[in-house]
Amino acid sequence: MKKLYFFGMLLLSAVLVHAQKSEQATLSAIYTSALTNMEAYNNLRELCTEAPGRLVGSPASERAIQLLKAQVERLHPDTCYLQNFITPSWRCKSPAQAAVLYGPKKEELNVINLGLSVSTPSKGIQAPIVEVQSFAELDSLGSNGVKGKIVFFNKSMDNAFIRTFSAYGDAVEMRFSGASKASKYGAVGVVVRSLSTELNDFPHTGVSKFEVGVKQIPNLSISTNDANKLSALIKNQKGLELWMKSTTETIESAHTSNIIAEIKGSVHPEKIILIGAHIDAWFNTQGAHDDGAGCQQMIDVLRIFKALNIKPMNTIRLVLFMDEEMYQSGSKEYAAFVGKEKREHIACLESDAGGLLPIGFGIDCDNDSTIKSIMKQTATLADFGIYLTDKSHAGVDIEPLKAFGYPLIGLSTNSQRYFEYHHSANDTFDQVSRREMQLGSAAVAGLVYLIDKNGI
Repeated sequence: MKKLYFFGMLLLSAVLVHAQKSEQATLSAIYTSALTNMEAYNNLRELCTEAPGRLVGSPASERAIQLLKAQVERLHPDTCYLQNFITPSWRCKSPAQAAVLYGPKKEELNVINLGLSVSTPSKGIQAPIVEVQSFAELDSLGSNGVKGKIVFFNKSMDNAFIRTFSAYGDAVEMRFSGASKASKYGAVGVVVRSLSTELNDFPHTGVSKFEVGVKQIPNLSISTNDANKLSALIKNQKGLELWMKSTTETIESAHTSNIIAEIKGSVHPEKIILIGAHIDAWFNTQGAHDDGAGCQQMIDVLRIFKALNIKPMNTIRLVLFMDEEMYQSGSKEYAAFVGKEKREHIACLESDAGGLLPIGFGIDCDNDSTIKSIMKQTATLADFGIYLTDKSHAGVDIEPLKAFGYPLIGLSTNSQRYFEYHHSANDTFDQVSRREMQLGSAAVAGLVYLIDKNGI
């Protein structure tokens, strides 16, 4: 019996070693395929060149949908189709303008409309300006200090944060709801310091929202360099006023689409591993990092599986979501579809942290054993530079799927430079490193392969 046990254990050990070697060989092949291929990078160039400013409902967004669908179809997936839906849409009809006025002097400022901002009167708005660094400071001024004025929110992103997304989370509320809060006190307009870790001349946009029943007022973002200039002028000049002008519009019903494609599973076609990114980008940018690179990485996962003839046991479903930036209507539409379809999603992966060097994954899941299993899978990628996987936010577009109990996984990058580009005219194709973007493709493809093979 002892001999039988010994030989059994020896055989099991040999099988495990062989499986590990086979697994590592496949992972190496995945990385080689990603790093030696130009298709995704060339596709990103095409997307950035042919469809910049692809905000939901815009002509550019429709070009992007057709272009990306054609790129996917060239890989001959088992299915590829559009998931059509209707959503509101907002657009900037002309570039925003602003100038600071003191005495006979007038200085132009680098500004841009924030999403969902309303138009000024045709000649613009001119009013005294008041600077605040926080909502507490705004509250302390109250109506007496704010009514009839333009509020300047000048809170910087805190560079003491090691993780730049934490710095973003710390400051984003000013942009998101500053105009709504200022309007309650009678402000006639708002200017918000750009959310950037660096000093530059690129104003960064992003969505802003008003509470129901609050009067909507014009809402602009100002570059970090000009925010510092404006702050210095407020301190040193008496009788200073700001003039601002913008023209925007909201369309109640815009027709648009998500893109869905699949490689069907060979054993469990009814089970899904979802990979996703978002198509849309702000009106002022090519959207190369946010999120053109993510779209191309996820498309490239399909290419890698096809090129290496990896036949997944479970269905790999690619979803390119429309409208992450404004209303998240694409993710809501897909979640409603999932509720009706009732097909299990083993895991949902998203890439929306730029085409920068991948360092790990963020896991959003309430089940500790599932988290440990995913972390064990990602540890297998340590030799390929994946070293930082933790429990954190995974992605806006896959977030509604957590309600179904599905584990969410987001690709994490070295994001130290991400907010130099984010939501600005600086987010261009030439700012993306092909090699770093392709390492992201390989990391996602590698994790998908491991989850498909081993489960979680």
